Amino acid sequence: MPSPTLPPGPHGQSPLRAAAELRRDPIGYMRHLRAAYGDVYTLRVGPRRVLLVSDPQAAREVLVEQAARFRKGRGIQKMQDLLGTGLLTAEGQTWRTHRRLMQPSFHRSALSGMASDIVRATHPTQLRLLNAAGTGTSVDVGREMLRVTLRAVASVLFGTGLTESELRTVETELPPLLDHTASRARAAVDLPRWLPTPAGQRAAVARRALDGVVARIISARRAEQRAGVQGGDLLGMLLAARDEQGGGLNDQELRDEVMTLFLAGHETTANLLTFLLLLLARHPDVQTRVRNEVQGVLQGREPTAADLGALPLLGACIQETLRLYPPAWLVPRQATAPVRVAGFDLPDGAAVSVSIFMLQRSAAHWPQPDEFRPDRWRSLPRTPEAFMPFGLGPRMCIGNNLALMEATLIAALLLRDVRVNVPGGGPTGLHAGVTLRPDGPVNAVFTRS
Repeated sequence: MPSPTLPPGPHGQSPLRAAAELRRDPIGYMRHLRAAYGDVYTLRVGPRRVLLVSDPQAAREVLVEQAARFRKGRGIQKMQDLLGTGLLTAEGQTWRTHRRLMQPSFHRSALSGMASDIVRATHPTQLRLLNAAGTGTSVDVGREMLRVTLRAVASVLFGTGLTESELRTVETELPPLLDHTASRARAAVDLPRWLPTPAGQRAAVARRALDGVVARIISARRAEQRAGVQGGDLLGMLLAARDEQGGGLNDQELRDEVMTLFLAGHETTANLLTFLLLLLARHPDVQTRVRNEVQGVLQGREPTAADLGALPLLGACIQETLRLYPPAWLVPRQATAPVRVAGFDLPDGAAVSVSIFMLQRSAAHWPQPDEFRPDRWRSLPRTPEAFMPFGLGPRMCIGNNLALMEATLIAALLLRDVRVNVPGGGPTGLHAGVTLRPDGPVNAVFTRS
């Protein structure tokens, strides 16, 4: 007897209702649907039907076991408007070639050499928090974390610094551009890019501004190479890379990869750090334990890559933050051939989305799944696939180890010197756009040790 094509889901609703609910509160809507239909269900979004998956084994089928039968889904395809054909959006041979070129820069052996640059990139934020400590002045944590991760990614991946003007440009232009991308991905009907909507026109201005920052980075690094400055950064390697025919990446390919790494490489880590400091503020007993651990290991000096293994509680807090608030909270895929997922036969072209947020908050795999309990990481989850903040399989995030090292070093240096408090507890809602972040500013007050 043939299996059904799609599992059950909400019936009898307007074709536009799901699109409206996903635009209004995607996390809340998916919580409601999972409670009603389980970990695998079908959702109609306008004319499209999407298989929503938050079961670990089904997620593994999509991302690992049958990865060759899927391509990136609608949400990531829409990001080509901003990122072009970079590593995040590329498919096929382009993706394989570029991934092979970049992989050495993300090996663990290469990462240890980046630690000092990350710590140096943290110094301006460290000074900002120290100056604010004890004055009662509130600090926008999200803004500060975006700035520190921007400086870090520019230094370790591109071998350059950023001007104050460039930092302000990214701060100002990136959020509306990401929100516009998420809105287009969830829309029931595709509107042509040339349609002069206010949001589209605002996005075009933002895209041009960000392109200007990326062009300056590439131009400066090219000039250094011509002057004989090689360095070990990723951009320098990409500029020097040659294929079997002796050709290198063209200007458009360079732009797309730098834009992808520049934006994807800092915003997700900034969100992780923002949520981490917010959670530690809400759990002062855990914060005290973390600060005691950091101060005991560092003894007043700055952290290094060699310290990472000596900070298990901080590492557990970062893992628990990633479990509760995975920056890449939803992974969309589109079938490129008939495929079976969770016992259901899907046709070529079927849309599937793996809900990492829901998967990592499953009571079947995580006791008290909505609680911040870093001590649970003293033992690994019984089902490893129940934790996949960086995805799984061949398309797993290339920068996962860099992000973990960066977050640990930044958090260790800051928590060595200051304690964080968020009056009123901070925002409780979530903004689930291209990435996951708090739905409002996290205004914190810092005090010295």
